[in-house]
Amino acid sequence: MLAALLAVVALVVAACGSDDPSATPNPQGTSSATGALEPEEDLSSLSGDVGIDGSSTVFPISEAVAEEFRSVAPKVRVQVGVSGTGGGFKRFCAGETDISNASRAIKSSELEICAANGIDFVEMLVGWDGLSVVVNPDNDFVDDLTIEELKMIYEPGSTVNNWNQVRASFPDEELTIFAPDVDSGTFDFFTDEVVGEEGASRSDYTASSDDNVLVQGISGEKGAKGYFGYAYYAENADKLKVLGVDGVVPNEETILSGDYPLTRPLFLYVREDSLRDKQHVAEFVKFYIANSPELVADVDYVPVSTEQYDAARGAIARVLGVPAIESGLSGDVDIDGSSTVFPISEAVAEEFRTVNGRVRVQVGVSGTGGGFKRFCAGETDIADASRPIKSSEREDCLANGIEFVELLVGWDGLSVVVNPDNDFVDDLTIEELKMIYEPGSTVNNWNQVRASFPDEELTIFAPDVDSGTFDFFTDEVVGEEGASRSDYTASSDDNVLVQGISGEKGAKGYFGYAYYAENADKLKVLGVDGVVPDEETILSGDYSLTRPLFIYVRVDSLVDKPHVREFVRFYIENAPALVADVDYVPVSTEQYDAARGAIARLTKYGL
Repeated sequence: MLAALLAVVALVVAACGSDDPSATPNPQGTSSATGALEPEEDLSSLSGDVGIDGSSTVFPISEAVAEEFRSVAPKVRVQVGVSGTGGGFKRFCAGETDISNASRAIKSSELEICAANGIDFVEMLVGWDGLSVVVNPDNDFVDDLTIEELKMIYEPGSTVNNWNQVRASFPDEELTIFAPDVDSGTFDFFTDEVVGEEGASRSDYTASSDDNVLVQGISGEKGAKGYFGYAYYAENADKLKVLGVDGVVPNEETILSGDYPLTRPLFLYVREDSLRDKQHVAEFVKFYIANSPELVADVDYVPVSTEQYDAARGAIARVLGVPAIESGLSGDVDIDGSSTVFPISEAVAEEFRTVNGRVRVQVGVSGTGGGFKRFCAGETDIADASRPIKSSEREDCLANGIEFVELLVGWDGLSVVVNPDNDFVDDLTIEELKMIYEPGSTVNNWNQVRASFPDEELTIFAPDVDSGTFDFFTDEVVGEEGASRSDYTASSDDNVLVQGISGEKGAKGYFGYAYYAENADKLKVLGVDGVVPDEETILSGDYSLTRPLFIYVRVDSLVDKPHVREFVRFYIENAPALVADVDYVPVSTEQYDAARGAIARLTKYGL
């Protein structure tokens, strides 16, 4: 369940970049503090009510934020209720609250109720928790329970009411069970992770949606045990004893690493109409995200990564609407790099020129490696890249004082193509491609690739060594980035490769899907291991040569050059349509939100 939730919020946006194109933010992500609690604007005259209800686990975070917000916006009344995740969603989807605290993701049945009532919302991941199994502090015989033992205690029909039924070495002592009620996200998460089915549990225990009631009960009975969020254990460590689960005790380190098996995400759900129509709600939510790194830690939970807080900022920006482009902008925006990303950046540049003709946007094509050379030397504002920045390139940037943000803008399926008159090959395996391209290869005839192919010369075209396409292909196919035979026709310009392959019957090559789609009348695309690249197979990841497409933007250009800042914002806002228009696959709304949020964090602009 946790892995699925992490996949939903997966984002690839990082200040100073990442070497792993498949990197997915997770509990191991790091968080950076935003600084002062003071907002940039004077909120002292702001007034109105902010209604919050839901998870008792998330309550300490929201209450801490509310207390701090009252100090800067004293006329805004923030009320934080504790009716459990399920109870909170009932009120939220009925339109009774602005914000819902949740210790699990919203269920499909709750989604349907929200939709039926016209409640649109944004989901924000704000922290990580380690659901904690606790006993009375006088219990001196148990320090750890296994998942299987917990299941034996809590599964439906369980008759375990004595500690020696849990483990034969435990004493003959009554086991009194306390647990959250059925409206609690904690109950849902625990039953899913421990019992194996959400909501499946014995019913003969003391239940409450208020964790303070559970704390009092467990601390008052020697044989008692229960479970709730880590913050409630930490706040009451003198009254409780926390147990390890499968040998791992919950603490900041084990929750942060994901080693603790009952680690779970904590969410905030915010109504879109409340964000748009109630300034006091919008300011509260912006304040919440800006100060979550500190306040989540203060109440003994674990902050999420900078990228995930960026996604929340971006979602807010999207709902509030991007401000109109500043009038009177002028200046140069210099872009260089990947020929694969070039069609996207050029399409964005063309659209941007129609709304701000005094800004000159120049998009070069020197390959990903060549683009990074210029970018890290301080010669360009933006680098197009069909792979993540390498460690050596990052070091060059840092040596020259170039800080940057990495933005994922689309997906590509690197396409293997042949001359359209080729009627004998429709698909090649990765192994056959490796045989053709690996260092030292002497394959120069199609019948050397497969015995059933004719005795016909094989002419090879491919990107040059500065190309991110070359790096990706050699890594994925040959097994080592940069490892390739050298006796082929190379170019950093995919148009040159198209012309060469379309002009020789025995030719083959590879480049980005957009170049195949644009030249489908001149080329024949091959399947790889039985899968042909198209929007569906690239989007699903079924096509084995699917890869991410990035732009890298200098932080100083974002901060100091309004025309660059506006261009990048325009890029992200229009990327979904324009990426598709040039035959690539757009990334998810969450990933574009992450890009918006990164821009907002770095420039304090657009929110």
